[in-house]
Amino acid sequence: MKRRMLAFLLLLLFALTASAGAVSLYVDTDLIQTDVPPTIVDGRTLVPMRAIFEALGAEVDWDGDTRTATGTLGDHTVVIQVGETEALVDGETRTLDVPAQIIQNRTMVPARFISEAFGCSVTWDGTSQTAAVANRLNGEHIYITPTGKRYHFDGHCNGGTYIETTLADAMGRGLTPCQKCVK
Repeated sequence: MKRRMLAFLLLLLFALTASAGAVSLYVDTDLIQTDVPPTIVDGRTLVPMRAIFEALGAEVDWDGDTRTATGTLGDHTVVIQVGETEALVDGETRTLDVPAQIIQNRTMVPARFISEAFGCSVTWDGTSQTAAVANRLNGEHIYITPTGKRYHFDGHCNGGTYIETTLADAMGRGLTPCQKCVK
């Protein structure tokens, strides 16, 4: 009986340890589900390349010979190569804190670098291990209550007192959309 209890406790401990470090990625209000989860490398959140490019609405091209990814979104182009600490953003060389890497047979790229290269804003919440990217609503203000758990698109919803902020900030705080005024 003691062995079974010990085995159960060890299994529970491993499960809790594995889930404690889980990183979530949101683009606008959508949780991005990937077969390889986002991971933190040297303090930077790496996400599957195709998942972040497509979630932002970018067209993706992969050159397997050079291990180079190209994402195009409107007038913006990002070219990033596995293992390199420099990338091209709209033809200009930019330095990466962490290079793109192959993890579990997926090309993983820095979420903040890619998102900001396409003009999006990004918020990181270390407590919930959540990266929130504001794409469609970038620049559009939303409203939160000082003590609430929801964000609002209408500054007069429910007649409350609201603080103006951005979607990335609200999502980074772990807030969810109000069902009355969600767009």
